[in-house]
Amino acid sequence: MTDSALSSQPLWWEDAGAPEAPAEAPLPAEADAVIVGAGLTGLSAARELARAGRAVVVIEAGAPGIGASSRNGGMVGGGHRLSSSELEARFGPEAAIGMLRETHIDSLDYVLRLIAEEGIDCDLQRTGRFRGLHAPHLLDAAQREIGRLQDLIGLEAHTLGAVEQQAHVSSKLYYGGAVYPRHHALNPAKYLRGLLAAAQRAGAEVHGNTPVTGVRRAQGGGFAVATARGTVRARDVLMATNGYTPGFAGALRRRIIPVPSFIIATEPLGANRVRALFPTGACIVESRDRHCYFRPSPDGARIVFGGRAAMIPIGPEAAKRELSRLMEEVFPQLGPVAITHSWRGFTGFSFDFLPAVGQIDGVWHAMGYSGSGNAMAPWLGRQAAQGILGEDAGAFAHASLSPRWWNRGRIGGMTPWYMPAVDAKFRGRDVMLRYRGG
Repeated sequence: MTDSALSSQPLWWEDAGAPEAPAEAPLPAEADAVIVGAGLTGLSAARELARAGRAVVVIEAGAPGIGASSRNGGMVGGGHRLSSSELEARFGPEAAIGMLRETHIDSLDYVLRLIAEEGIDCDLQRTGRFRGLHAPHLLDAAQREIGRLQDLIGLEAHTLGAVEQQAHVSSKLYYGGAVYPRHHALNPAKYLRGLLAAAQRAGAEVHGNTPVTGVRRAQGGGFAVATARGTVRARDVLMATNGYTPGFAGALRRRIIPVPSFIIATEPLGANRVRALFPTGACIVESRDRHCYFRPSPDGARIVFGGRAAMIPIGPEAAKRELSRLMEEVFPQLGPVAITHSWRGFTGFSFDFLPAVGQIDGVWHAMGYSGSGNAMAPWLGRQAAQGILGEDAGAFAHASLSPRWWNRGRIGGMTPWYMPAVDAKFRGRDVMLRYRGG
């Protein structure tokens, strides 16, 4: 089947509309807090600070949420890349348990409460999530880790063997996996739009199409935030830019790797055909380095399929071809289908795969979600607001975004100079895995 015209915009924008900047208004000369970045992190922090009575200004280079916040796969739930034992060895038992609780329980509870309290219509569905394992030995490790998490934080999760997994994903690619029944799915563009409205209702000013050009200490205390439309002075500044951290914020930029993530959407296939592949309607992620993630669309009629088609930006057609190949590996029974949408966004990875909230040279940050931002970004935005208010910023204040001195220089403004070599290595490994059937 041949594709019609391929849209490079997210499927989500068809229902939600493309993100748009609010009507231009003069920037105030002063505020209690300036937040740079109007994605999930920044808008959540703005809502919390405004509700606490602070004068808050959010400044975004483009339209609020134009980046990964409105482009991601729309899966909501906890996930951590370091094991519980690794976290405990690095941070001690108390901090490790706090991080695990915030990752798996507190952040999800917060987001669900926020959506309910603000009446955000974002196609929220409790679908559950299944994590497919690409090798037999990983099942034992998953069982041990889940058992430990159940003991430490009461996590609701369980493992399934290769036969039982067919209840969640009709694929023979995996050797069993883990089920997280409390995880949800949503339309991220509607989610972002609702959070923007909530922040504005709380009293936060949000300014789009206003690139920030610098942040410096101001005479007499606080900071001066320079923009293309003027300067705002504030007592506190929060950088909420994650994978889109700008060049002037060099200390933060050296701590974050912007990694592109690519997503395609199929033509409407019909609810019955999609349900045959996703019997419970669950969101699916996997353990392979390709890190494919896929789910039914909110109406149940399409497949939304994402993954690392490349480690550098590539065009929509190239991404479509690679992700279609990967989708065929997962669902060979699907056969040829047309792809109607192919888009990308930049996630922000830290070098230790941990997010962090804290201060560098007095400027607050919350970022480094490493691909798990729909729950953690609003949560750590909230935690950063707590820190600004003089309260406990939570367990991820123990984490630090460790820099690499060589992580400087961008190709085309976004791609780190070393990513083409990483991409070549990634592709070589991909060929070997296919050759070995891994």
